[in-house]
Amino acid sequence: MIEREFTLDDARELVPWLVDIFNALAGPRAKARQLRIAMRAISSKVGAHGHGSSHGQLQRLQDELQEVSAEIDAGVLDIHERGILLKGVEPGLVDFPHVRDGRKVYLCWREGESGIEFWHDVDSGFAGRLPL
Repeated sequence: MIEREFTLDDARELVPWLVDIFNALAGPRAKARQLRIAMRAISSKVGAHGHGSSHGQLQRLQDELQEVSAEIDAGVLDIHERGILLKGVEPGLVDFPHVRDGRKVYLCWREGESGIEFWHDVDSGFAGRLPL
């Protein structure tokens, strides 16, 4: 992926598209959470009691998680192909490479925010977000 630079307007125009992407991923993300919880529960049973049927259940859950992960990966690929840097899938967190006052920074958007309202230095991350 070639890194592109976004203007503030470019990034703001992509927010509705990102909202759609993360909304589409809501089901697969929830399913992945449920599968991981179920896998942890079964894994603790397998470790404690070594039940053969638990191994089969665990394998089925792993297979299902792999399928759900493929759905999530497709959304991730769409984001990456636009030159947007994905920092987190849950909640959705992205950075847009941007030049501010002659230096490279990131415009930052997190799922649930109405628009691009923050930026941060390349090396400071989410914790270093500053209002625009």
